[in-house]
Amino acid sequence: MTDLVRVNSDDVVGLPVTLADGTRFVIPAVVLINATGATVDAQGGTDLDTDGNVVPTYKGHSYTYDSSGNQVTDTVVDGANRWVKTTIYTNGQEASNSGWVKQ
Repeated sequence: MTDLVRVNSDDVVGLPVTLADGTRFVIPAVVLINATGATVDAQGGTDLDTDGNVVPTYKGHSYTYDSSGNQVTDTVVDGANRWVKTTIYTNGQEASNSGWVKQ
């Protein structure tokens, strides 16, 4: 498991960083998580799938809904590739989502 570290705007990927406790390490990559919990590519702001690949979210989407009207799946298709994000609800509230999973 990878620990999460807040990266400041003056920190640079590939250069050593010193943490508050004095630990020094090199930032191998930056992954951002947006307000909905989706992984976002730090370079272009596009969503990444669970394998770290860019998802073409600018393509058309199709959705499925449960009997309460909650969106359950969001599907993006790009040629032969297809990604699905599934949302889980508890007591009518969004509890989690799968992230984009390539099918």
